[in-house]
Amino acid sequence: MPLPQRLRGAAASLLFSLAGCATTDKLYNTNVNADTVSVVSAADFRVIQTIPVGRRPVAIALDPGATFAYAANSGSDTVSVISTASNTVVATIGVGARPFGVAIHPAAPRAYIANVESNTVSVIDTATHTVTATVPVGNGPTGIAVNRSGTFVFATNQLSDSISVIDTAENAVTATIPVGRQPMGLALSRAGTRVYVANIGGNTISAIDTANNAVVGTIAVGMRPIDLTIDSAGTFVYVANQLSDSVSVVDTQTHSVVATIPVVGGPTAIEMNAAGTHLYVVNMLGDAVWVIGTARRVVEAVVREGRTTVIARE
Repeated sequence: MPLPQRLRGAAASLLFSLAGCATTDKLYNTNVNADTVSVVSAADFRVIQTIPVGRRPVAIALDPGATFAYAANSGSDTVSVISTASNTVVATIGVGARPFGVAIHPAAPRAYIANVESNTVSVIDTATHTVTATVPVGNGPTGIAVNRSGTFVFATNQLSDSISVIDTAENAVTATIPVGRQPMGLALSRAGTRVYVANIGGNTISAIDTANNAVVGTIAVGMRPIDLTIDSAGTFVYVANQLSDSVSVVDTQTHSVVATIPVVGGPTAIEMNAAGTHLYVVNMLGDAVWVIGTARRVVEAVVREGRTTVIARE
C-alpha cells in the first residue's frame, strides 16, 4: 500500500509530524514527550535509530533534496538540523518562543518556523543554518505552509482567528485574512488558487481565494476539525474531526459535506498519498494510523508501530 508524501497533525494542541526521505526509505518522526526524533523504516515501520534533539519537538520537515531534516523544539525555542546521511544533529538554531510549525521553501534555501508565543515567523537560511529575518504575524501562529511557487507563506494565527500572508521576497505580511475560530491546520491546492483552513473552535473550515485573499466559503464539518488535506485535482477536501471521530469529505465546488467517514480514537492528522488512492489518519494518542481508501471511503487498514504519531514519505 503506497505511503503519503507527508502527514501533519495535532494532538492536545501540539503538532506532531514526520518527514520522509525517498532516497533511503527512512521516516523522521518527532517524539514530543521523549525529546527525540525516531528514524523509522518506511518498509516495515520499524524504529532503526533514535536521535536526541531539543525539548518537546513538535514538527519536522525535510529540505527538497532530503539532505537535512528540521525539527522544531517547542520546549527549548530551537530548531535541530539533522543530517539524513549520518542521522545526527549538525546544528541547533535559536528561533522564537515555542516554535510550533515548520515549512520549507520548494526552491530557495529557506525554512519558515511559526513561533506560537512570540507571534512571529522565523526565516532560516538553510545554507548557513542561521535566522535571517523575523516576521511579526498574528497571535499564536501554529500551522504554516509555502505555496508551490514559493512566493507566499501562509500562517494560521490560532489566537487571533486569522491567516497571515507573508511575501517571501520581502519577508513581510502583505495580507491578514479573518477566518473562523482558532484556525490551526491548513492545506494549499496544487494549483495555488485555494487555501483551506481548519477552524478547531468553530467546527468549520474556511476556503480562501488566493487571488484576492478573501474567504469564499465557510463549511460546517465535525467537532474540533484540526487538520485537513486536499486531493491533487482540488476536487475534495478531507477534514480530520478530533471530537467527532470522523473524517468529513467536502466538495470544493458546492462547499458541502458529501460524506462522513467514521475513524475512532480522535483523528488529529490527515494526509493523502501521491496517487490519491488512500488517506492516512493519525489518532489522538498517536499509536495508530488509519488507512482509508478514497474510492469507497472506508477504512481499509490500521497500522500500529509503537508510538509513531505520523507516517509520511516523499
